[in-house]
Amino acid sequence: MATNNPFLGVDAGTLNTLRTSVVNAISAVLLNQSYSLNGKSVTRANLNDLNQMLGQLQSAIDAANNQTTNVSYVSFNGF
Repeated sequence: MATNNPFLGVDAGTLNTLRTSVVNAISAVLLNQSYSLNGKSVTRANLNDLNQMLGQLQSAIDAANNQTTNVSYVSFNGF
């Protein structure tokens, strides 16, 4: 994952802000994937994409802090 990680080299403050935003987006998706408002249907971001982004962000944060991790992120399909 590290070689294709678009977040490597981004400053730690920005990475932490992005991680918070992704966690908030995941929470919103878990509440409801799609909804209608004034006759228009809105679909939130894909949960698998958000999970992948969260893993990339955490990897970049660990790299910025000179830490390595052996964490596996699980993807849940079929919801």
